[in-house]
Amino acid sequence: MDALLIQLNACSELIAEGAGTGNLVWLNEFCATFLDFASDLKALLPELAPCSDNIDIETIFLCLHQVVVCIPHLEKGISADASQMIKQHFFDRLDWCMRRLLISLKQLETNRNGEKSLEDTSFVELMDLALDRLDSYIEKLNQKPNISINIFEENLLEEYNPLTSIVNHIVRHALAFANVAILTDKKALSTLCETLLGECATFHEEEGDLNPGHRKLEALSLERALYALESYLNEALLHLLFVSLIEFENKSVAKIKDAVRSGSHTAQELIDSFDINMDRIQQIGVLAIAFSQNIKTKTIVRSCLASLESLDACIIPDLQLTKSTSSGHHVKILEDHFNEEMFILRSVLHEIIDSSSLINTFLDMLAESIQMLDKDQLILIIQMGSVLVSHFQLPVNSSLLDDNGKRVYKDFILILRECEAVVNLVFYIDPKRIAKRLKMLYSVLAKLRNLICKDTLEDNSISSKERRPCGSSKTFIRKA
Repeated sequence: MDALLIQLNACSELIAEGAGTGNLVWLNEFCATFLDFASDLKALLPELAPCSDNIDIETIFLCLHQVVVCIPHLEKGISADASQMIKQHFFDRLDWCMRRLLISLKQLETNRNGEKSLEDTSFVELMDLALDRLDSYIEKLNQKPNISINIFEENLLEEYNPLTSIVNHIVRHALAFANVAILTDKKALSTLCETLLGECATFHEEEGDLNPGHRKLEALSLERALYALESYLNEALLHLLFVSLIEFENKSVAKIKDAVRSGSHTAQELIDSFDINMDRIQQIGVLAIAFSQNIKTKTIVRSCLASLESLDACIIPDLQLTKSTSSGHHVKILEDHFNEEMFILRSVLHEIIDSSSLINTFLDMLAESIQMLDKDQLILIIQMGSVLVSHFQLPVNSSLLDDNGKRVYKDFILILRECEAVVNLVFYIDPKRIAKRLKMLYSVLAKLRNLICKDTLEDNSISSKERRPCGSSKTFIRKA
């Protein structure tokens, strides 16, 4: 460990040196030094942390990935002789990584078997923990219905992480997401959180009740409240995904840049929408990490979120300060970096999202739009269809489609284009004709969903105890 810390300190000193006089020779030296450190760290990690389910290990993976991400962009900045402000952005991120690596390594050395706190536990892990506790509780009630339940009830309610604390942390995660969710979902999630807290309070307050039948009913009510919140949060997450991905297309960094440079009155509105959408993407990413079981996927998403958060703090101010053509070229380094990270994040999200659930969510929104036939809403919902087009362009998702499925997918793209043309016509068209086209789109997409379900029903069964019918699932993550 001492040798690792010496290597890490050498990397930190090089970053401090490079922040003032960094050139390509310096960058090569830093890369070589960091490579030695990373190689030795990789060899030592199994001894330091046999289990990867550790907040310090997750931080180490994030920092290593962030360094690899930053170096090519820093190289571009040095080669283009970009402003010190642009280069400093990457130096600051590298320095942050070194400091976090140092803290995490020391934590691993001093607390190798430390228990994960509830604050460091994800929404999904908290849900699993709460449901496992309730399952165990109900099972014991079933096994010993005629004896005092005080003994094993004390274990449930008074241990290191009591059920009440777990539920409180679940609600915190849900409300953090609800804060950025679309309005209807925000209200529904708030109501579900209130219900969950109420059921938890009832279960806790009645712990002196020695009637096993009553306690079982209260436990089952709490369990239903947990499942209801998890289920709706999955749906709300998919709703927000559609909205956010389209919002980034409609209000991209390039459009903000053009508006700022032209002095358009819409510039501030675009910036405000961009900031809101960044908050939404962060919450989507946090929950995607929670739902994912793959450490590599988790690390990639964390790294994208870290990059986007860092860029969010500087890219808009830099665009507003840009005056000359040369400085605009330098800011493009940050813009390209932002677009790259968004592309990677979108791709990873599409890889882990359950395809039939994504289609189900779009079908619900499409059905609502057909009922309303509001032109602005129709334009938006057809634009959202492009999210599904992108979804099945990825090999991991297109592999779900057999020859018949690929034919139906092509039909979907064709009808989606026809619908796009119809809803964007400037002259009046009979709403019944529009509705007819949209219903055809619905029918083709439902057929695609059914073909996917038919082939993957066993693989995509959700993790709840009850099996749901094909086509009804709105689970965010694809089940392995």
